Amino acid sequence: MKYQVTHTFPVTLEKLLHAREERYKHLDQFPDLKNVTLLEEKKEGNLIHQKRKVSLEGSMPAVLSAALNDLSLLEESTFDITTNTHEFKISPPGKDNVFVIKGKSKYEASGAESKRSYDVDVVSSLLFVSPIVEKAIEEIHKHSLEKDRKSIAKFLGVES
Repeated sequence: MKYQVTHTFPVTLEKLLHAREERYKHLDQFPDLKNVTLLEEKKEGNLIHQKRKVSLEGSMPAVLSAALNDLSLLEESTFDITTNTHEFKISPPGKDNVFVIKGKSKYEASGAESKRSYDVDVVSSLLFVSPIVEKAIEEIHKHSLEKDRKSIAKFLGVES
């Protein structure tokens, strides 16, 4: 299942990119991000590679609870600081058959504003229920992206 999401911010691209990184250093100000743990970060030239663990305690759909014994996700991502693109893969640890979220986001200037656009694909290989799983994961991921947008906007001081 493919979908797109775009968020616009009333700040310059430079400020948006700064907020994208810095807010994780101030988690005390962003309770919605406390379910995210940075496991690893490496910088190689223009690329920043990260691994994050995302806890799903309390937000796991019933259709998935039976298929997963670990209620968390592993996100592996690469951010290219020259193109401002972020490629990511999110899946339950060791359970790519349950579902995989793959996507790419791009951060761009848009006049006096800036925006980030996501192209995302969710795939499940669970027999008989994959369409239900894909739709549920799409809704959860879109909600997560909106919480992320709000945390950036709050960090920038453009939203409370």
